[in-house]
Amino acid sequence: MALSPSLAMAECRGASRGVRLPVVELYTAEGCNECPAADRWLSALAAKPQDRPALLALHVDYWDEIGWPDRFAAALHGKRQEARVMLSGKRVVYTPQVMIGEHTNVDWRDRTQVTERLRDAGATRPPLDLAVVVDRRDGALQVAFTGELRDVAAAQSQPLVWLALYQDGLTSQVKAGENKGLTLRHDRVVRSLQGPFRWESTRLTANARVPLPAEEGPLGVVVFAESSLTGAGLQAIDLPLSACLR
Repeated sequence: MALSPSLAMAECRGASRGVRLPVVELYTAEGCNECPAADRWLSALAAKPQDRPALLALHVDYWDEIGWPDRFAAALHGKRQEARVMLSGKRVVYTPQVMIGEHTNVDWRDRTQVTERLRDAGATRPPLDLAVVVDRRDGALQVAFTGELRDVAAAQSQPLVWLALYQDGLTSQVKAGENKGLTLRHDRVVRSLQGPFRWESTRLTANARVPLPAEEGPLGVVVFAESSLTGAGLQAIDLPLSACLR
């Protein structure tokens, strides 16, 4: 894992290392009857004690109109999904849709394909380094992060950086739509997505204020860089906050 959290109770710190950490994005919705199975798959990955990728469940809002408004949905998630699909040369967005790097149609039911995509995403030397510091102030998280390209050639990928706050252990009792009557459990739910942040020369320095969700549940931050030309993942940090923020 590309993670080195501080033991201090006032702040959390993380820094990437020499291994590239892949990011898995699941585009999902509580109104979609095929999504709970994919949600459970993501939760199973999150439960692994080690060697897991950074995992993000991005709930989209375009299912809300059929009768069940997903309280975790955000319009930005759907816009990112569409942009990632178009960048890969495809046109169709759907749920549940799993993306790993530039691969936007990963079959999450195919264990072999998922394993190969993750292996390929983490096989090459990362072209940049990331670091993040998170502390709690005035009812929100203050996040400061930096990025540094390893060499000038790395700038050719035109990297962008995103910041996501995720939460585990969330439940919903669905009362309408395709999942009416079900109690759904979610992990790695993106509660805030901010970006993209752009490089200036070979270095990035950025700060963000992230509102804390009202629901109780373990929180974490993922800072990830990707190529704006191909969508390939360049590096990421997955920083759980429960051990170092109170």
